Amino acid sequence: MPSEHAVAGSHAPSANGAAQPSALTGNQWTVLACCALAGMLETMDLYLIGFVLADITRPWGLSYGVSATILLASGVGAIFGSLMWGYIADVIGRKKAFLVTILICSLASIALAFTPTGDWMYLAIVRTILGFGAGGFFLFIMLVQEFAPAANRGMVSGIVSTAAAGGLMLGALAGSFLMPIIGWRGMFAIGVLPAIAGILAFFLMPESPRWALARGHLELGRKSLRWALGEKADIEPIVQAYTKVEKQPGWGEVFKLPRSLIVGTVINYCVVTGFYGAVLWAPTLIGQVLHLPGPEASKVMLGVSIAGLASRFLTGVLADQIGRRTCGAIAAIGAGVCLVLAGLVAHGDLLTRELFWLPFGAALVLADSSFAVLAMYTSELWPSRLRGRGSGINYGIGSIGKIMGPLGLAVAVGSSNLIRPAATVDSIVPAFGYLAVMFAIAGLFYAFIARETKGKTFEEIDSKTPA
Repeated sequence: MPSEHAVAGSHAPSANGAAQPSALTGNQWTVLACCALAGMLETMDLYLIGFVLADITRPWGLSYGVSATILLASGVGAIFGSLMWGYIADVIGRKKAFLVTILICSLASIALAFTPTGDWMYLAIVRTILGFGAGGFFLFIMLVQEFAPAANRGMVSGIVSTAAAGGLMLGALAGSFLMPIIGWRGMFAIGVLPAIAGILAFFLMPESPRWALARGHLELGRKSLRWALGEKADIEPIVQAYTKVEKQPGWGEVFKLPRSLIVGTVINYCVVTGFYGAVLWAPTLIGQVLHLPGPEASKVMLGVSIAGLASRFLTGVLADQIGRRTCGAIAAIGAGVCLVLAGLVAHGDLLTRELFWLPFGAALVLADSSFAVLAMYTSELWPSRLRGRGSGINYGIGSIGKIMGPLGLAVAVGSSNLIRPAATVDSIVPAFGYLAVMFAIAGLFYAFIARETKGKTFEEIDSKTPA
């Protein structure tokens, strides 16, 4: 099997005994930095609406139902975006698709700055377009993985995932310090930043070598590999793995790999549903159960968010050491168990309610960890020729969880309010039970059905991906 022979430096053995790099080259770090920065700024764009709504809801007289429509609109767009961008990335290339998704998000954000006062339908429509662009975020992970050595794919994925989560905190800082100065229109206008980062990245890095080789563009693939690994690197074993390029696959090929399709879809849907349901309720519950005013509850959430960022990065590093399946199972099942414990504590059935923050905070941190595993593992499930399409389907169906998380939570607590369900202490146990089941299903799929991809080169994955 071909291996990822690389530049001078320390090497670690791969699964097939061949030498692999244990450190990234300077150009591989460039790709990582570009994807991480673009991902952080694009995520900031996506979440700016939450801070803007806090400023315009009362002046515009927006009801919770209207606010729900505006907030969930991006989730609807992301479902279709994931499906489309996966296909596009397989056809025109990762780098081009990467840039177009960023430009769509930035243009949509700038368009939001021109929203007619009080026109919530305009906000919802443009937010749907923004979500469509953001639905291609998984391309950032895919692109950096296809440049990275197998031994460090988890680490680089963890960094991009951490940066994306940092986009929410960046948005919070902008909402706290910039919005009083530039107003809500100015907040949307800073959406131009991802476009600047994306254009810079487009000119700094070449096309993905794996995409080029899988499409039969051998010289382009060689050029990208030399750029990433260095002129002295032995790249021919990788190139030779792609010399027999067959007819380019269609959508039907995805369904010939049912294990990848089912595992990726179930894990994506369950983790996303559980995560968004828990995060949606977090500030309200912390305030109600611990009897804290809004600012104090926000401080607790800030601490949990910082811990979540650290968990995403550490999970990426650990996944390269102990494997994706182990990390995924521990994080998902752990999040489910902690949610059950948090529900019992809040309800008064276990310990004291003053300790609610401990199991609930742990659940949120483990949920962040689950996201980190999800981001790296989904792309690794698929061979290079289908990586865009397959990942797009997995993420697209998973994005339904962004809607079903709050919707299912509302049903569980018997509330018709999808955005701010009536978070009463009596309803916490069944509501958290619903979210815990989602995480548990994902964890069991990791433990018993998913296959391990740790340390495998993409060439090994291409040749050994079973149905």
